[in-house]
Amino acid sequence: MIKRMILRGTCALAFSAVLAGCASSSAVSTAASLYNQLGGMETISKLGGNLLSSSMKDPRLSSLLGKVDPAVAGPKLNNQLCSALGGGCTAPFTEDQVKSAASKLSTDQKSALSENFGSALKSVSDNPAVRDAVTKSLGSKLGGVVGALL
Repeated sequence: MIKRMILRGTCALAFSAVLAGCASSSAVSTAASLYNQLGGMETISKLGGNLLSSSMKDPRLSSLLGKVDPAVAGPKLNNQLCSALGGGCTAPFTEDQVKSAASKLSTDQKSALSENFGSALKSVSDNPAVRDAVTKSLGSKLGGVVGALL
């Protein structure tokens, strides 16, 4: 009787572990699938480059980004975007650094950045569902990511 109870408990525990593994695997594949749907690292690099370039030219952001070296900031931005979309890259900034850096931008600067991001995203993806998912995934963090580059 005791052996049956132990066996049942072990089986239930094993079953729970399998289900938990499946749930976490599903969450990872969803994020990775968004990265893949966007087009992988080549597209992420174009997205980051377009965002950085247009933002540096934007008069609403030029004073903020005027001293940023695109050769240094670009790879950091690309890796942060890649990581946030589940691409497996190592993010150069932690969540705490991104949250803290968001305070470096005014509401108007965040708005300008959001507009530039939308344009950059349209230039690399013609799929509105993918663009919407990427925007939802990155939108609220974007100001902090760019703030961390400063």
